[in-house]
Amino acid sequence: MKIKIAERHTGAESSDALRAYVVEKAESLERFFDRIISVDVVLSVEKERQIADFHAHLVNKKVITAREESTDMYGSVDKAVERLRRQLVKFKDQLNEVKEHGEGARSVGAAEPEPVGERKIVRKETFFYKPMTPEEASMQLDAIEKGFLVFINSETDEVAIIYHRRDGSYGLIEPRR
Repeated sequence: MKIKIAERHTGAESSDALRAYVVEKAESLERFFDRIISVDVVLSVEKERQIADFHAHLVNKKVITAREESTDMYGSVDKAVERLRRQLVKFKDQLNEVKEHGEGARSVGAAEPEPVGERKIVRKETFFYKPMTPEEASMQLDAIEKGFLVFINSETDEVAIIYHRRDGSYGLIEPRR
């Protein structure tokens, strides 16, 4: 885990001790969540306010932030690390819950397959097209802007399906005789 510390308007007399303290506290966060990539810390002083701003970068581009201020920089760091710790634990619990819930949903679905007779047709479209050639069907497919078109082939008097292929050409499905 990388730790980057930036200081703004802080005194140079306690800089090394404060940096060591921040590094120690930031490294302790790995006990609560082990997939922390880096922690960015900004320590700043504005009049009497001592501000500690933490940004923890996690896997999957997730960023958790904590900002605390008090009259003592060490107190601000402690409060910010505690807030960050709570957020990391909460995030880890959410990940575990999603993982457990996802597995539970698959096992329930596998245990109770849906009976074939009870399936619902959600949407029905009816098209009354005149019999056409595959070339005419391709032009009609472009006009309706759908992925496929079911039509009656005027050459064979059979139902056929024309569809867009990934390479930009057309595919034709005809029944076997």
